Amino acid sequence: MNHETVAVLSNQEIAPRVFEMILQTPNFSVGKPGQFVMLYPQNAGTLLPRPISICRQTKNITMLVYKVFGGGTRYLSTLKQGDNLPIMAPLGNNFSAKSHKKVALVGGGVGIPPMVFLYDTLQETSPNTEIDVFLGFKDTHFLTTMFTNANLYIVSENVDALNAFQNASGNVYPKNGNVLTLLNNYAQQYDEIYACGPKPMLQALCEYAKQKNIPLQVSLEERMACGVGACVCCVANTTSGYVKICCDGPVFDSDKVVF
Repeated sequence: MNHETVAVLSNQEIAPRVFEMILQTPNFSVGKPGQFVMLYPQNAGTLLPRPISICRQTKNITMLVYKVFGGGTRYLSTLKQGDNLPIMAPLGNNFSAKSHKKVALVGGGVGIPPMVFLYDTLQETSPNTEIDVFLGFKDTHFLTTMFTNANLYIVSENVDALNAFQNASGNVYPKNGNVLTLLNNYAQQYDEIYACGPKPMLQALCEYAKQKNIPLQVSLEERMACGVGACVCCVANTTSGYVKICCDGPVFDSDKVVF
């Protein structure tokens, strides 16, 4: 884990209120899929850092994708090439990416970026694994081009958001509804499912995986203050009692999580 100030290489809006930030991080250990960073906005109105999942990372570069929700992320969206930003990374545990015959990756909203990192890792470490990717969006889409060789299933509650995919050829399957709509229509028997997204989506996925008897790993989203387990702010209930999402997670086996 490193904590230092790094340079912003780029920071651009890739969808309404969704930004892709690339940081120069040559002194940082390369993280693993599911891990996150803490960014420290340098504005007077923001006291606490902001946790952001790692979307892609190499030895020198860290790519983050975040959505503007409040003052902290609004400040991050104003940063430009050459600006400096304090960061602590990598934090938390990670998805256990095993060698399987067929797996599914499920991402909802800002839970999609860590699925990119996991997909890249699986492509590198398990090239023979067949991967289905299920992505749920509320009103827009982003990062869909990152899953180039996967069977890509896209869903949205907003029909207009699917227009870009209506005439898509190959392995892109758009549908109106939610992620469970996709799974109920297209899913096959998987060796494992990996997921990150809003709590209602993860809760429904846990029930789905339990009914289908499929192992499921979930990355939980929660407000965080420190990122290292000191403040006991981001707790989750599990079958072993309450745990800290930032250091005991954010990734858990679904059968251990109590919603």
